[in-house]
Amino acid sequence: MREQPIASADRFLESFYPAAEVLKAHIEKGNVIRIITHNDADGVAAGGILSQLLRRMGARFKTTCEKRLDEEMVKAVGAEDPPLVLFADMGGAYLDLLEEHLSGSDVVVLDHHLPVDVEPSNIIHINPLLHDLDGARGISGAGVSYLFAKTIDEGNADLSPLGIVGALADQQDKGEKKSLLGLNKLIEADAKKLGLLDTNFDLIFYGYETRPIGKAFAYTTTPFIPGLSGREDRCLAFLKEAGIELKNEGRWRALRDLSDEEKRSLFSALTKHMVYEGCEAEAVHDLVGTIYTLKGEEAWTPMRDGREYASLLNACARMGRPSLGLCICMGDRNEALKEAEGTLDDYRRNIGKYLDWVREGDRIQEREHIYTLNADVDIDERIIGVVASILLSTGILKSFKPIVASANADGDLIKISARASEEMADKGLDLGDVMMKASEQCEGRGGGHDIAAGAFLPGGRREDFLGLVDRIVGEQVKA
Repeated sequence: MREQPIASADRFLESFYPAAEVLKAHIEKGNVIRIITHNDADGVAAGGILSQLLRRMGARFKTTCEKRLDEEMVKAVGAEDPPLVLFADMGGAYLDLLEEHLSGSDVVVLDHHLPVDVEPSNIIHINPLLHDLDGARGISGAGVSYLFAKTIDEGNADLSPLGIVGALADQQDKGEKKSLLGLNKLIEADAKKLGLLDTNFDLIFYGYETRPIGKAFAYTTTPFIPGLSGREDRCLAFLKEAGIELKNEGRWRALRDLSDEEKRSLFSALTKHMVYEGCEAEAVHDLVGTIYTLKGEEAWTPMRDGREYASLLNACARMGRPSLGLCICMGDRNEALKEAEGTLDDYRRNIGKYLDWVREGDRIQEREHIYTLNADVDIDERIIGVVASILLSTGILKSFKPIVASANADGDLIKISARASEEMADKGLDLGDVMMKASEQCEGRGGGHDIAAGAFLPGGRREDFLGLVDRIVGEQVKA
């Protein structure tokens, strides 16, 4: 996997100092700090880190999670006349808009996505890509926000678990045995040094040590298990058929309670099941990897496992309730947590419903260089990217091509979510670049990472856009 050059990493860490000084100066003046973050799980974790940071510094602040950054949103922020705006997990692809509409404010952008090539005078842009570091695998938006918090005060190292959660939420576990890479290893080391994190290698079902086995199966959506994810009754029947004892002396067993022989039997049964469901046999290997246990969290809670925590934040964000996730990141383990767990159940049901709609209706179309899924109003725009990721990861798409999914968004816009595999990226594919170039030609905006990217387009431009994407992808892969 891609290694991070030490000199580049040092330069990146040094790039935080000017932003730290600007923040301290505004807090000393008593100014209200405006935090704007992306409303996915990584963005919510980033917002939680920055909110914790400012609370500890005694600052006045306001935090919101936004599903997209566009001219209307930036104008609305500008109308607030904020002295300082912190953008987290977004902003790099919109520096020109920020310069135009926030000219009266100081702006700090903490991002890890592909940026536009401009250098506004009033913006401090911190991004690993500016230092030849990998923003898709090496560090998340929450990770960048964590390093910013630690630059200001080493005592903020106790926020490192949220940096880990953000990386897992962005599926940056691309190392050996599904481990984290690059600058994420620095964050991991900080968490372990404080006794806040432990890692081991095992099955990575949701709730590895906190949930009864049947629920662990049903609750697992990343990776998605067709026919089982979201359906506890089917999971219980599957486990019984596989010869797995569900209880021991009246107590429900968790995955950590299984013997090595039981795990081998379970793995074999899952392989047969996924092949039967039309997946590639290799897809089952996504169910084995490094477990990230957050030791500072209570056992038997959804935050004990890093991926489980990420799933909880993701559900809150995708179901339009990112404020619940923010409350949890800031320490609420009471009412917000109860509401978030209910939201997670609703989210799982929606995912299952959407995937049934895709598979039963034969909705996926194959073009020369890409697959497309046009959902219109049948899949929520906030969840279309999740559906695309699941379709790619399960091996249902048989050709070596990325998938470009779309859904109707508010304001007569079209939301685009594109996903590709690591192997495609190794062949030269960069979906972030594809989205940026194609959307510009269709009066839209786009960007992202090489294997996960997106765009927003005006209504009526979808077919033009998809034609451009198909052509550009072909050019990149053949180059």
